[in-house]
Amino acid sequence: MGYDKQNLMIPRSNGMHEMIKRCFTALCVIAAVITVPAVGIIGCGSGKEDGKMTGIREEIGRFREGGEFAGDAGKYVTDGGPDAAVLQELGRALTREEEHVREQTCHLLADLGRRVDPLYALGGDLIRDRSVVALLTGEALSRQTSTRDIAIGYLLRNVPAVALKFRGKQLADNLKLYPDATLLLVIAKAKPAEAVETVALLMENPGWAKEIETRIAAAALGDVEIERELIERFAIETDPRGRGQLARHLGYIGTPAALAAIAGEMRTDLVIENPNVSRRSLRVFLVEALSYNYPELSFLYDNAVSSDADYEVIEKFCVDTFGVQWRNERPPFLWIEGFPSTGPGE
Repeated sequence: MGYDKQNLMIPRSNGMHEMIKRCFTALCVIAAVITVPAVGIIGCGSGKEDGKMTGIREEIGRFREGGEFAGDAGKYVTDGGPDAAVLQELGRALTREEEHVREQTCHLLADLGRRVDPLYALGGDLIRDRSVVALLTGEALSRQTSTRDIAIGYLLRNVPAVALKFRGKQLADNLKLYPDATLLLVIAKAKPAEAVETVALLMENPGWAKEIETRIAAAALGDVEIERELIERFAIETDPRGRGQLARHLGYIGTPAALAAIAGEMRTDLVIENPNVSRRSLRVFLVEALSYNYPELSFLYDNAVSSDADYEVIEKFCVDTFGVQWRNERPPFLWIEGFPSTGPGE
């Protein structure tokens, strides 16, 4: 039996040839039946991904044209977390784009971080997702520009100390490269050992040493003398407004001694008045300072205090956490109270 040169290894027998063709055709049909559903399944999944990617690229395109972030990054959430592909696009934008685009990208990134946090639905404003925090402490801080200032603001206000710990070295390196007063407060919050040397060098510089942010960072990183000095200033201050500011400083320091000093004044009757506008208890500032250090505790949120019973919960926390005791009774309830409005001539 000979062989066709155009069809090697296939016999010339017409019957055999026809059988092979039929088998080949059947295999193609089976492959098609299997492949079509598979392609459909893949297409469904990638459609959602493509939708998010199209959306984020269009949004960045609007930023390039001068547009601003509209304030809702919820559409970039996947399975309760930030969409991974979207985060890559945001990282690229923070690395490569012009400053306006980087600013708006930073706002979008922060909003995305807040929306995926478990406490967001309860009124929380925290950013704790590691991938978001990594971008805010990395690409967003890479240039000494307005975007860096925006990112530092989010790190100070929204990222708890425990969520900053894994980026301590990056924060310390950035402080060394670009010393900044607000970043010093972020350093005080995170307390990275890698920043001790840089803060010590800043304390040797007459200009930096006089800044309260440098002193706060030094106290937070273990300068007991400065810590004691600021605690004593808080204890002897009689002006309610000045004492409120000092409470904020102790909150930034965030050491056990500083927080215990704040907790010990939780029954103060001092009131800060803005004439014809409002009266607010000094306790507002004390609770704010504690909330800065315990942001996961919803009973410390500024909208959580509306009765004396709420103060009782806060006081119990102070006793249980810091071991404080008071000799005086709790003062009459006051949080923030507006003055009655008056008509013309009254």
